Amino acid sequence: MAYKLSAELEGHTSDVRGLASFGSDMLVSVSRDNTGRIWKRTGPHAFSEESVLVGHDKYVSSVVVIPDDAYPQGLIATGSMDTTVCVWDAANPGAPVQRLRGHSGNVCALAVSRDGRTLVSGSWDKTAKVWVNGECVHTLREHEHAVWGVLVLDDGSVVTGSADKLIRIWRDGQLVHTLTGHTDCVRALAATSGGFASASNDGSVREWTVDGLVRELHGHTSLVYAVAAANGVLVSGGEDRSMRVWRDGTLQNTVLVPSMSVWAVAVLSNGDIACGTNDGRIRVFTQDDARVADASTQKQFEEKNAVFALSAKAMGDVSLGNLPGPERLKQRGDCDQVVMIKDGSQVTAHQWNVERNEWIQVGHVVDAAAQTQKQVFDGREYDYVFDVDIQEGAPALKLPYNATENPYSAAQRFLERNELSLEYLDTVADFITKNSDGVQLGAQQPHIDPFTGGSRYVPSQSQAGGSVAADPFTGNRYVPAQTTAAYSPPSEYIINRQGNSSAIVKKLAEFNTELAQSDPHLAVSAEDMQRVSELENAVSEDACSVLLRLVQAWPVDRRFPALDLLRLAVAASPLPLTCHTYDGKSLVALVIEASNLDTVFSTDSALSKTDEINAMMGVRVLANMFAHPQGTDMAWAARSRILSALDGSWSRATNKNLVTSLSNLYFNLAIAAAQKSDDDEGLNILSASSRFLEHTDNADAQLRLVNVFGVLASKFQLCKDSARVLGDETIVILGIMGKSEAVKAAAKSVGAFLS
Repeated sequence: MAYKLSAELEGHTSDVRGLASFGSDMLVSVSRDNTGRIWKRTGPHAFSEESVLVGHDKYVSSVVVIPDDAYPQGLIATGSMDTTVCVWDAANPGAPVQRLRGHSGNVCALAVSRDGRTLVSGSWDKTAKVWVNGECVHTLREHEHAVWGVLVLDDGSVVTGSADKLIRIWRDGQLVHTLTGHTDCVRALAATSGGFASASNDGSVREWTVDGLVRELHGHTSLVYAVAAANGVLVSGGEDRSMRVWRDGTLQNTVLVPSMSVWAVAVLSNGDIACGTNDGRIRVFTQDDARVADASTQKQFEEKNAVFALSAKAMGDVSLGNLPGPERLKQRGDCDQVVMIKDGSQVTAHQWNVERNEWIQVGHVVDAAAQTQKQVFDGREYDYVFDVDIQEGAPALKLPYNATENPYSAAQRFLERNELSLEYLDTVADFITKNSDGVQLGAQQPHIDPFTGGSRYVPSQSQAGGSVAADPFTGNRYVPAQTTAAYSPPSEYIINRQGNSSAIVKKLAEFNTELAQSDPHLAVSAEDMQRVSELENAVSEDACSVLLRLVQAWPVDRRFPALDLLRLAVAASPLPLTCHTYDGKSLVALVIEASNLDTVFSTDSALSKTDEINAMMGVRVLANMFAHPQGTDMAWAARSRILSALDGSWSRATNKNLVTSLSNLYFNLAIAAAQKSDDDEGLNILSASSRFLEHTDNADAQLRLVNVFGVLASKFQLCKDSARVLGDETIVILGIMGKSEAVKAAAKSVGAFLS
């Protein structure tokens, strides 16, 4: 029996990334809009938004409902890109009742034991964590890349699936078995009656026991992102805009939705199934006529499916010239079978409806490669030429667009040609995206991962260009050109050697005289001050030891000249790197603590002038450590602490010089990541830099951060794929509206390379 639409839930303003059910009457969804939402059934085919979960400050990626006798409606756990897990009372979700901390990357997977006592989280930080009563009792560390799927079996074993293509079984925190078979990233796991199932970027769903593979399920034509199981039914969802329903290893149903990506699926206890998609909607489907949506709602859903744009450019081996004509629709089909039909210059997709005994149109191929479908504007052929009404009574303006170009580039060209304000850039680009959306359906194709952009999240191999690039959070889909633009990234560290050392020494002497009167124990002797003054000409161990003492011990509002002189000394010689403080701290630790970098960006209060100056000086010292190989090694070894200290700095720093100094340090860290060939750390630096880039209008900082994208993307395929998600549109906009010509030039160069 076919599944029919039961309800369509609207409320989220961006992609629905996770979905969980509780009984038959409650769903919980999480989204890129930074929220979770609780939906309660209000009728046979209706749900209403009961509550909005507001507690995360970044994308919410995962969700699970936790059964708990003390909470009749259960607890809800949500995982976020902010690296935390929030636990909520479903009956009173005004604020989290608990926040679990420990991960250092996006918490992209959650699972709970049947009794609700054990929670497991998986993260981009390559670990899974086992939580009992809010405490982390085990950290599972054997995976080489992100842990996308987690599961708790009835015997207490934990299962993890990773981007390293492996599935691992754990007992009491110890690895006991590793399962191989998937040829690409494992994206999700679900418990079944006989074991568990996995979904993968390789396009397959597989069923397992703890001892090994039971069977492979093939039916999806692209990446599979989600899998859920209950009541003998296995449901999967993926990038082919479908949910697939499996029973006993056989594909029983294919449910198509008018949306690019099915990110999440769930099975309700009454047998209904649900999915969350990139258009921000949750859709519930049923086989029970009592819960089928009314005729008007069903008709609207079918109409959306019928006109949903499909792209022939990603159809792989399908030969459009050999497609059957309309006569094929006179023949019966198999349940949920999809066929492509060519009628003149039009190509459409149709699905067989068993109950109605007819073919239902489920898509329109908008760029079928036949040249007769191209439209001509100004002597050039385009996939689309839109009519845009700007003023009532005036002729419509023509907006040409090829599916192989970035919508922002086409929008810019349109606005400039018609002398319209660039303030409309986002509006026009959004119009293009919404009116040219499309994916391949029903054909074998390269497995293109919209989570990371143009290619799969494949840690160990590079990908060829020319695949469909995508932003999984917004649903915007671009099809970049087949060729890769030439790009030469910068490779030299930025070292700030400029400074008036005489003036700095003079200020130190002034402060030392004041301290001799107010706090004599903090002042240094005339001999020590003379040693410090000699740093103008040469760096000595004795002088460095005195300088480090000043940096560490002087009052906060008197430290900045010592930090500034340390900056120059570090740039001139590696000797300060080897000088030890009286308490044995490393130079990195000393500088971070002396300049309050550990705390200054994590408070809600405004930064004082002293805060800004010390932070700027401290950041400059850290950046100048990259002037020497020893300093590079020291800074790189402490990269986690540095990145943690800088987290959120872009939203707190307002001083222009501080903002520039921060961007220089991120740039140097990116160069180091490329030199050290560390793609995982490169991704962390890229993620932070993308948020920084979104916040700043400082021209110098924009230039450095755009180049961070270029440095990391040119070195690591993983970072190149992620850059398309994290900052592709921002960089395109900077190529048009950057704060300087240098920013515009760099953004155009990096943007061309990314596409």
